Amino acid sequence: MKQINVSVVGLSGVEKDKGQLGVGKSCLCNRFVRPKTDDYAIDHISVLSQSDFSGRVVNNDHFLYWGEARKTSEEGVDYNFSVIEQTEFVDDATFQPFKVGKMEPYIKRCAAIRMSSQEKLKYICKNQLGIEHEYEEIVLPEGRFLVDGFVCVFDVSVVPNRTVEKQVEFVTQIINNILKVKKPVVLVTTKNDDANELYVREAEKICSRKEYKGQILLIETSAHESINIDLAFVVLAQMIDKAKQRSKVPSYTEAARQRNDLLNASTEYVTRLIRTQITDHRSIWSSSSKKLSNHREWIDFLELFGQEAGQRIFRRHIKKLREDYQSKKLQSYMDSFACVLQEMLPDINSINLELDNSFSDWASIRNYFHEHIDYEQYFFDAVERGGSWAELSDMSDMEDENRIPFDILETPDAETVFKNHMNALQQEQKRLE
Repeated sequence: MKQINVSVVGLSGVEKDKGQLGVGKSCLCNRFVRPKTDDYAIDHISVLSQSDFSGRVVNNDHFLYWGEARKTSEEGVDYNFSVIEQTEFVDDATFQPFKVGKMEPYIKRCAAIRMSSQEKLKYICKNQLGIEHEYEEIVLPEGRFLVDGFVCVFDVSVVPNRTVEKQVEFVTQIINNILKVKKPVVLVTTKNDDANELYVREAEKICSRKEYKGQILLIETSAHESINIDLAFVVLAQMIDKAKQRSKVPSYTEAARQRNDLLNASTEYVTRLIRTQITDHRSIWSSSSKKLSNHREWIDFLELFGQEAGQRIFRRHIKKLREDYQSKKLQSYMDSFACVLQEMLPDINSINLELDNSFSDWASIRNYFHEHIDYEQYFFDAVERGGSWAELSDMSDMEDENRIPFDILETPDAETVFKNHMNALQQEQKRLE
């Protein structure tokens, strides 16, 4: 497995330099090193307290160590990437960059190829600072990092207080300094899911500059949508490795379509999987998720969409199962009610609706059944047992109850069954006459 050390660089600094938002370096690194949805955060560190800056994660440096990630190219070549992010941390007391010895400007400093920081810990997330011991503690190996190549970031979204001209100038200076140290670099556009076409064209112009002699490859990405992230690093690795075969670089539109197809297919697979594996409407998430975790389709879905999405699709399925169960239960009760009517009102002579004013509405009819001498033979009071007929239908101790919950007569279905019964009796009476 080939070891590739990558430095991620791009516009950094205080708000007047970079605008209200960062260019997406941290999100790019996060999605590459920890691609699962549940491991991805959109909020990362830039403004720090002195104590956090001095902690072992930042370690009084203006770079983060993101750890390692193993990836395989389309050609089947395995790479082990180590990633750092060159940034500029701002003091929350002065809102100026922290001073560390004799500091060079970012555009020069970020092109450094030899980094050292003893006992520096891998950065995982913003909440890690100050409670590092509660997270996995992985140290920068030997406290050193030798850069093999660079990912230079260019944000193609519109950000307040940042002009595209400023970013073009900044990025161009970074690339010029990287080329001086004779290391490969790819220009990676970020936030393409919210791209401004003018900004995209400006990034393309940078790559087509004559002085770069076609050395700078452009890759369009979105960390939020997880599009072309691995590709950016793998293509850089192939440049470092001087590979004869290089991965094809699709446009953002094409890559987004492929990603959407993948997401749709995963959703379809999991929907089918849940239908076949979870058939009881009383199933609970804890045991069901364990059962589903034996299937590759479920694991892939959670990596793509996250646990919360998994729970949502599970809840929707259980809701549908419950509705189907209750619908069948309702129909079963209606069939039973039709039989009860045959017993309680066997013919038209047993009750005459036109003469009996107590049968003027459905509520009165329900009351008739409730007061009937045979009420307890055919009905029971669901409310006395702790709920409506729909709630009781979930209880296993109801399986042996053959009588009808009386509150089911409040449904339109029951009224329809009664009317159908009376119509049938009247038709039979006419036939006999």
